[in-house]
Amino acid sequence: MTSAILDTPLSESDFALRPDDTVESSYKHLNRRRRIRLHPAITVVFEDRHTLWFRIQELIRFAHHSRNTGLKKQFDWYQGLIPGRGRLIAAVSVSLRDPQAEECCEALIDAELVLRSDVGHEVRGHFLLERKSDRHLGHVFWAEFIFEEAERDALHEPFIGWELALESDRIECPPVRLSERMIESLSADVE
Repeated sequence: MTSAILDTPLSESDFALRPDDTVESSYKHLNRRRRIRLHPAITVVFEDRHTLWFRIQELIRFAHHSRNTGLKKQFDWYQGLIPGRGRLIAAVSVSLRDPQAEECCEALIDAELVLRSDVGHEVRGHFLLERKSDRHLGHVFWAEFIFEEAERDALHEPFIGWELALESDRIECPPVRLSERMIESLSADVE
């Protein structure tokens, strides 16, 4: 992926089709540094320019096959998901193939995502949009994490571990420990 995609605001020209090796590198980045499975039906992806580029590629392919060129609304939505100083956005996806998919979607409406450090820091992810019925697009929910300076500093500390938990009265999900690679990646995002 070119540095222009990583260092400048997104534009429609940034999302022209790239060679397969770029898609492959984005996919590896997604799996190693951004994706967490919290439940058999629930996956969380912390968004960044790589993951958003990958999503836009999927939209472009869909539009090409369906002859739909009206991507402006989706493009604008993805533009607003870019992380920044003290802010992370996570996509919370529910697999529609899972037998518990409907139950999980309902549970997420009232659930909270929480990032917790080994030393007591806690950052809560709040779902975007005001009305509960607007909290998801299809089977993807979007959560925003706002880091205060102390949490941001702790995320940069190499010996402090972090975990992601889903707090819900309706479904049980044990917390998942973040890998060092993921913590390093998220740390760069909130700087």
